Amino acid sequence: METPIIEIDRLLLRPFTFGDIQEVYDCWQSDADVARYMMWESSEDIEKAKEFINFELSMLQDDKWFRWCIVDKMSKNIYGTCLVYFNDDENCWDISYNLGKKYWGKGYMTEAMKSAMDYISDIVGVKEYIAAHAIENTASGRVIEKLGFQYEKDIPYICNGGNIQTTGRFYRLNIE
Repeated sequence: METPIIEIDRLLLRPFTFGDIQEVYDCWQSDADVARYMMWESSEDIEKAKEFINFELSMLQDDKWFRWCIVDKMSKNIYGTCLVYFNDDENCWDISYNLGKKYWGKGYMTEAMKSAMDYISDIVGVKEYIAAHAIENTASGRVIEKLGFQYEKDIPYICNGGNIQTTGRFYRLNIE
């Protein structure tokens, strides 16, 4: 099933295209502040953005991987990305996201992630999700809690390409 386009209040969620490489690089891949608590490491090499786009394009038909490019409906600027995927290690659907620094604190991620999860729940039939964040990344924790997740436990958390090892917070959401 191909990742669809989802139109919501302020945003458009759409699959990535080859034309997004420069904006992905500028918006978040080259920003150490955005990468700090992510699994990946920032890079000054635009080839990393190209590799990211190529990987995402290869996953468009995967029934266990749904990643959207978050785009402002008016300006068409890319703000970030949100992902719903089946986490084989946890045997559960998982969420992940990142947002360009200049778009932090405006509610975009909660809006985008809620719409992505609603789609997956309605179309794929997912009834349970998990999420985690580095304990220092309180903004990510607020997004997860606004989405209705419940804290379960602390876990080891490796981020920034393995450069940071910290404690993570693990959450679960059951949809009835």
